[in-house]
Amino acid sequence: MQLKPGAVAATLGALAAGLLGATPAAAEDAPNGTEAHLNAYNETASEPGTLIAETALLAYEEDQGRVRALEGEASLTWNDANGSVFAGKFTYDSLTGATPNGAIRSVNPQRFQPPTDPAANGGHLPALCPIDGCTGSSGTYVTPAGELPVDHGFKDHREAVDIGATLPVAEGLKLSFGGAMSNETDYTSHSARIGLAKDLNQKNTTLSLGFNYERDRSAPFTGVPQPLGDMGSRLIGRARVKQVYSLVAGVTQVLTPNWLVQLNYSYGHSAGYHTDPYKLVSLVDSFTGDPFFSVYEKRPGERNRHSIYAGTKLALGSYVTDASVRWYHDSWKIDAWTVAFSEHVPVGHSLYLEPEARWYHQTAASFFRHYLLIEDPLPAYASADSRLSRFGAWTLGVKGGAKLSQRIELYGAAERYWQYGRHFDRSLPGNLATTDLFAGSKSFSLIAGLRLKFH
Repeated sequence: MQLKPGAVAATLGALAAGLLGATPAAAEDAPNGTEAHLNAYNETASEPGTLIAETALLAYEEDQGRVRALEGEASLTWNDANGSVFAGKFTYDSLTGATPNGAIRSVNPQRFQPPTDPAANGGHLPALCPIDGCTGSSGTYVTPAGELPVDHGFKDHREAVDIGATLPVAEGLKLSFGGAMSNETDYTSHSARIGLAKDLNQKNTTLSLGFNYERDRSAPFTGVPQPLGDMGSRLIGRARVKQVYSLVAGVTQVLTPNWLVQLNYSYGHSAGYHTDPYKLVSLVDSFTGDPFFSVYEKRPGERNRHSIYAGTKLALGSYVTDASVRWYHDSWKIDAWTVAFSEHVPVGHSLYLEPEARWYHQTAASFFRHYLLIEDPLPAYASADSRLSRFGAWTLGVKGGAKLSQRIELYGAAERYWQYGRHFDRSLPGNLATTDLFAGSKSFSLIAGLRLKFH
């Protein structure tokens, strides 16, 4: 299971980033040194001469017994007296459960058999899995009639390390750089980044520019399958590589001592292996609507991304409103909007709560297909991955924290996420008219963390 590009990893990363290493919005430095510590939790995380140690644990579970995950993170951040910041973070993920393989539901049981390595087993397929049940431990599994095809034998883990530094190189100018490495059983990723930030207008305006390079290597458990080949096809290799280049430019403007706005533009280009080697597309009879067998998906070898982000923070004392909107477009014809809102609410002198809501909607990729008709010639590209379909999603949650002393803070969060989309198309032929084609997920997550500050 490739966690790096998957929805699960994105969810885990977003949840953890929202807490580990973050501070409440009210902790932002006010311009010209006018910050007032009205509450204990308003202290800034970048206070010079401090060492911040954090650890957090995230538990994630999807409905209907699908993916379950545990993620642990630990980080250290040193804020030097001269304004330099040095940080490092370690992450470990453990995932189990069942993940949809892309095939549609069927009125009959379906068997899924991985490809074979020509160099192993004499080039022959392993013994077929009994139609009345499989453990999935060999990569072969059977889905009962009427159920969404998922691989119940799915399990994986990930270790990731990220280090970085920010250095003042001139008056009002800071240089940031760093690197990250992520390793899974079948996927590795290495990245490096560099950025500049320039303060202007008495530090009320900040211009920023950053560049990131990433190299990902996919080495599927079963080897790299033939794109648009059936599950009995021979492998075409053991691994494939993808390279990603990203550029982001932004401006942050303080409008008043209690109000700031931010605008960012980002561009990304990736080239190489974008296909998910475990995802399938059903070949369906156009009369009965029943799937005959499945082929492996195939995605284009390049992808260009554009996004624009606009956000604002408004503080009324220790109450802080945070709102943002993001527009996204890529060369696969996916358009997406994200709207997020949260409110930082103080509770006494040492507690805070942050209720939040987020809405997301995207269109489908140009090559997304719920299925392919067996009578039609195969297209150049096709994928039934629900992450590339048209869908919407809501996230509702609440964060909170307690400042136990000048050095110790406890924090946590709970979030509920659910996707929505079209389930049925009554105009389709045969059994397809009553087949639920939507494979979206619902999940619940909890985070608990501890932050220690040393002077």
